[in-house]
Amino acid sequence: MNTKKVCDKLKVSPKALRIYENLGIIVPEREENNYRNYSEDDVLKLRQVIVLKEMGIPLKKIKTLLNEDLDGENKIVRALWVQLRAVENRINELKNIKAVLDDSINDALNKNEISDYSEYFSKIDKCLSENIKKRDEWLDKWNFDSWAKNYDASVKNDLTGDLKLFEKYDFVLESTAKIISQSNAVNVLDIGCGTGNLYGKLNGNLNFLGMDQSIEMLIQAKYKYPNIKVRLGNFLDKPFEENKFDVVVSTYAFHHLTPDEKQKAVRIMMEYLKPGGKIVIADLMFLSEEKKAEEKKILFKGNKEDLWNIIEDEYYTDIEKIKDYSEDFGCQVKYKHIVNFTWLVEIIKRR
Repeated sequence: MNTKKVCDKLKVSPKALRIYENLGIIVPEREENNYRNYSEDDVLKLRQVIVLKEMGIPLKKIKTLLNEDLDGENKIVRALWVQLRAVENRINELKNIKAVLDDSINDALNKNEISDYSEYFSKIDKCLSENIKKRDEWLDKWNFDSWAKNYDASVKNDLTGDLKLFEKYDFVLESTAKIISQSNAVNVLDIGCGTGNLYGKLNGNLNFLGMDQSIEMLIQAKYKYPNIKVRLGNFLDKPFEENKFDVVVSTYAFHHLTPDEKQKAVRIMMEYLKPGGKIVIADLMFLSEEKKAEEKKILFKGNKEDLWNIIEDEYYTDIEKIKDYSEDFGCQVKYKHIVNFTWLVEIIKRR
């Protein structure tokens, strides 16, 4: 596609294309007459540049983003993912600015006299500076979740050292799959599905949907199981209608949520369930705060503070607490210890 067609198609100027070329963001091939010939990949990159620029990302940072190794099979998915992350970041920036403006307006309304306006604009300047700082931190840390490609090997070989967090990983998944099978479930939602390992333990007669917030995990799941249905999302999203699923399940993902987020997530998952349906959570947990304190004492006594720091870096579920608020929701709760820190919890919705 020549320069004129690209400009007409994407509503960009020839000057902008030259700038992108000079910066090495999009460098089209040249024909024998030295005219530029933009490929489909070049046009795809240009579409990304347009969105990312609109989200306030500098061109040099855009170049870094677009230099990531995007394989041909999933380049559209990854391109859209980059844009989504940029849009989400911009939304958060605008929310921060709005909050500062709201506070400043309310403060100014309640002052009898304002002699110095600079304090309000200083707050706005500070907010803008913090937004830029956070944006740079996000961009500097950007990667395509490289752990996804090594996830299966890491859990299979349990690379968590002395803690053995993934001990009997396959047995845990098989135990979870057995509960689903015994529930005569038809529609199953797996939140934090990762690379689809639980799906691999289930029979093919289910309407199974795997949801994860990592695009790379979902890509790996589709690579392993081409027929699996997947969706981008997390525990706190609400993309589904009520009473849709027989089972909502999660394995080794719930511990990433804070205690408050856990309670909110259980309420959301309950809404997804049909009457009589159940939530099944296989994850890292403590029976109670007292048992957690006992484990801490044991590790510290053995000079293993570093292992406790690993535990404290996440939010292991307190079974007594999840039982209390689940019962407050009118649910029945069952649980059993599997191995080490791993427990299986069932939360059954009343009919």
